[in-house]
Amino acid sequence: MLALLCAAASAVCFYFSTDLGALWPLAWIAPVPVLWLAFGKTQGWTSFFAAWAASVLGGLNLLPAYLGSLPLPVLLIAIVLPGFCFAVSVMGARLVAQRISPLAGVLAFAALWTAWDYLGSLGPNGAAMSPAYSQVGAPFLIQGASVFGLWIVTFLLGFVSAGLAINLATKWALPAFVAVALFAINAGYGAWRIAEAPKTPSVRVGLGVDDHLASATFRADETSALDIVRTYAATAHDLAAQGAELIVFPEKLAVLKPAWRGAALAELETAAHVTHTTIVIGFDDRSAERRNDALIFFANGSPPAQYDKRHMVAGLESAFVPGHSSFMLANHTAVAICKDMDFPQMLRSDSVLHPSSFAVPAWDFDQDRWWHARMAAMRGVENGFAVARAAKDGLLTLTDAYGRVIATKRSDADGMVTLVGELRRGPGNTPYARIGDAFAWLCLVLACLLPGWALRTRR
Repeated sequence: MLALLCAAASAVCFYFSTDLGALWPLAWIAPVPVLWLAFGKTQGWTSFFAAWAASVLGGLNLLPAYLGSLPLPVLLIAIVLPGFCFAVSVMGARLVAQRISPLAGVLAFAALWTAWDYLGSLGPNGAAMSPAYSQVGAPFLIQGASVFGLWIVTFLLGFVSAGLAINLATKWALPAFVAVALFAINAGYGAWRIAEAPKTPSVRVGLGVDDHLASATFRADETSALDIVRTYAATAHDLAAQGAELIVFPEKLAVLKPAWRGAALAELETAAHVTHTTIVIGFDDRSAERRNDALIFFANGSPPAQYDKRHMVAGLESAFVPGHSSFMLANHTAVAICKDMDFPQMLRSDSVLHPSSFAVPAWDFDQDRWWHARMAAMRGVENGFAVARAAKDGLLTLTDAYGRVIATKRSDADGMVTLVGELRRGPGNTPYARIGDAFAWLCLVLACLLPGWALRTRR
């Protein structure tokens, strides 16, 4: 009964804080009940299953957004596998705490959870399942990502919760004191970094989306495609009238085939030239190989540039050929599409070009709107760029290089939804962009050494 209560308490906190949850304070205490159970005298397998159940039940908040949209095996893996990794991390911390010291157990849990988080980011879904995104709602707590990547946020979530749990289990105050001190140092650094943010140049950005046109985006006929293109070209005129210099529209707005591709491009080339704006807009391009691409139209009337999405949604975009190259304009505005922003390693490789802002056409799943926008904001903090993101079935968002939301609107209102705002460019460079995932590798080393040392030590 005690194990069930602990699993239920942790599950509730996970459900409302991580993944599609938005109550960031709960993420700091979500692991505490099952860790307290594991650090006590409960049987090992009982502790393991309680931790696994807590994570899996918390992960069920993905179902409202993705059940019926993603293939069931993909969805199950996204829920069950992180639960297994979390439970292994709990058991590793238990072993280290029993055989080395309670404080070593706290460090082991933080390192193990971070190591699993990093290894998961190398898979087909990138870092989408990281608990670190829970803290984007509190920008002062994620500024460490500019130095160590999002891995430092996962590490601190693990260290603080384990420190509190082992204090409750052993009545030893030192782990809790160290945990609170690390939390305070991280929060203080974040507040200082935001307060000292330099006054960088800004760009006036316009975003637009009409969810009611979404059904027409699947129609591979000229009339539907040109109607959509003309609607968005007209919206570009409206946004330019409000002072927009950069205009970003969502991904896969229409099907482009050779028979009408030229006519569609001519409409948008004219709109960009007449309005003196740069327009970034996404298409299902079937000119040769099928591509999920973003076309970039220029104010000077030069031919459009093309960026091809590099990471596809598993099970839904298998028909598309992925791209392999980054893209950046001369003014250091780079382009990525939706799921591309889930991959920290790829975006860090793009950072060698020092982008100061990203234009991101996207298409979300309605109820995951804030979660997916948070991932893009975290990439901005890691690498020092602002993000202008326009998503169908999602949000129009402008976030700065410090993860702060400058402006946002839901896409599901009647008709065309637009958003115009001043977006300060980021510095285009951070310590993380230079040192990469060194901290994650340190956690991998600790995740091997501490349990290995414990296994060689008598209880």
